[in-house]
Amino acid sequence: MEFVQRLLVGDGPWAFLVELAPRAVIVYGLLLVAMRLMGKRVAAQLSITELAVVLMLGAAIGVPIQVSSQGVLPAVVVLCAVVVLQRLTGKAGLRWRRFEVLQQGDVTILIKDGRMLLDQLKVCDMSREMLASELRAAQVAHLGQLRRVYLEASGSISIVRRRDERPGLTVRPDMERSLLDAIGADGYFSCWNCGVTVAADQRPSHPCTACRASRWESAVTLPNAPIRNKGEPSAQTLDMSAARS
Repeated sequence: MEFVQRLLVGDGPWAFLVELAPRAVIVYGLLLVAMRLMGKRVAAQLSITELAVVLMLGAAIGVPIQVSSQGVLPAVVVLCAVVVLQRLTGKAGLRWRRFEVLQQGDVTILIKDGRMLLDQLKVCDMSREMLASELRAAQVAHLGQLRRVYLEASGSISIVRRRDERPGLTVRPDMERSLLDAIGADGYFSCWNCGVTVAADQRPSHPCTACRASRWESAVTLPNAPIRNKGEPSAQTLDMSAARS
């Protein structure tokens, strides 16, 4: 009998099972009040601080529900402390941007004018393949469609598309040279490493001005997308200004 009791309820008495329901209701109500006081930001996303808050709330509510010797009042104190701390740090972040960046992190530009910023990808521990996967999930076919891509402090990806897209590097992983040459935009080539796109009559032989890579592939564009005439001065190099920045 003692073995069955320890297996089912532990060291607590059988009467503790009756207390579980009201304990759970009280703690659930306290948790809802705490989440409501902390605002919509916590419910909308989980940044570093919000994740810490959720973990602290989970630790606070677990003990009074499962341990018969522990009352509900300590959980109330912990919840109040977490709410006050979260509110204070939120107000401090609104007042001082440096404090907000310190606790939340800052936004990072991953793509600028159709070119991948490889140094920023390295800082964020994000590979080119992982970024390409995110872009494909957002229905992006090539980098020429993009003006900016940001990695937000919350870890999400924000995309700013061009109004008039240009030829750019494909984000598909299975594109062979023969296929790219067949479907690519005539007279445009992209650096396979970073995506810098230039206008040229034949495949460039010089290294990329942005990343010094030597592999160039035909740039692609979507059907019916406007392509600038190669005679226009601005069409000689689509992203050279971005490569020098």
